Amino acid sequence: MLARTPFTEVEIEGIGTYRLPNQWQGHRLKRLRGDQRHTAVLALGCGMTDRQFNHLPAEKQQEVHRAYLTLMSPSNVTPLANPAPAETRVPRGA
Repeated sequence: MLARTPFTEVEIEGIGTYRLPNQWQGHRLKRLRGDQRHTAVLALGCGMTDRQFNHLPAEKQQEVHRAYLTLMSPSNVTPLANPAPAETRVPRGA
């Protein structure tokens, strides 16, 4: 069976590459609430400010939103390897 690697970025014509925010950006985004946070996530992923993102045509904003949904999709996550249970008993005589 071939190993499948998840997408980490999506190329959007006319905008550039969309990537999910990193850990530092995500921490900063927690301060925002509601639609303001979601718009900021979409804008940051494109390397734009909120104002620049809001000036995009509605079709391009929807395209960025679809890219976000693609990267956040559960089917894009690689399954964790099922590790063997750790030996919890100490062998006798040790």
